Amino acid sequence: MIKRLQRFYAYIAVIGAMFFWGISFVWSKQLINSGFNVIFIVTVRLAVSFLLLFTIFKLSKKLKKIARKDIPKFLLLAFFEPFLYFIGENYGLQYVDASFAAIFIAIIPVIIPFGLRIFCKEKLKPTIIIGVIISVVGIAVMSFNGMMFDVNLKGILLLSLAVLSAAGYSIMLSKVLTYSPIIITVYQNLIATVYYLPLLLVNGFTSSSFFEMEWNYGTVFALIMLSVFCSSIAFIGYAYSVKRISVANASVFTNTIPVITIVFAILLGQEPLSVTKIIGAVIVIFGVFLSQFVLKRKRNEMKKP
Repeated sequence: MIKRLQRFYAYIAVIGAMFFWGISFVWSKQLINSGFNVIFIVTVRLAVSFLLLFTIFKLSKKLKKIARKDIPKFLLLAFFEPFLYFIGENYGLQYVDASFAAIFIAIIPVIIPFGLRIFCKEKLKPTIIIGVIISVVGIAVMSFNGMMFDVNLKGILLLSLAVLSAAGYSIMLSKVLTYSPIIITVYQNLIATVYYLPLLLVNGFTSSSFFEMEWNYGTVFALIMLSVFCSSIAFIGYAYSVKRISVANASVFTNTIPVITIVFAILLGQEPLSVTKIIGAVIVIFGVFLSQFVLKRKRNEMKKP
């Protein structure tokens, strides 16, 4: 009963994480349209997230130091994601259509089980692979607009960097699960902020460019939401779910992110509603559901006498 309850909470946590990461594209787009630099957005949301979580949990005395032997693991964890992943995804979008990017990023849950098999000796689960393939098809249907995709080599290489980084992050995350999700997120965001600061300076950020950004209630609100919900609560929720239902199972839910993004884009009037988007969303959800429950239940029933 306790294990079932923990799994239930884990599914709630991972769904919540995907929900906030899905909305993050809407808030990020709002900031970019207001003249905000991509690296500045990422650096600020990570720094604010770290300061917020550090203050809260340091005052409550729930924040512990990480062991010296685990520091290299945390350095790699933050290097893969948020650092490399955000670079690959954000800059990749400059060279390819958003629809193509959504399909490309959707192969992350396919790569992760093989990475876990190679580096962590975990068994490949056919149910997860089948569910991921179905959800990728759903994303392809959602993204179809009757036109050829606009792609080039730079875009593909940058998106490949994002995919491999996400896989690397998941593998390293599985190696630090002895720590609480809160501790993982705090140190991960601190290290990633340090990684991004030199890049922010190299990218030509100055005090004058700071004031050239359109600072208003909407942009400040978007930055706060990205910091609190997307870089704090979402990462904590994802780490918690990974701890309870495994990396491979939790990663499948990343394919619901394009669905959430498109739903909010439609609600805000940024994209039109279409039959293909509805059908695609249904297929994605079915694929995720299949990977978590349906085939697993059948297999368990076959084992019963």
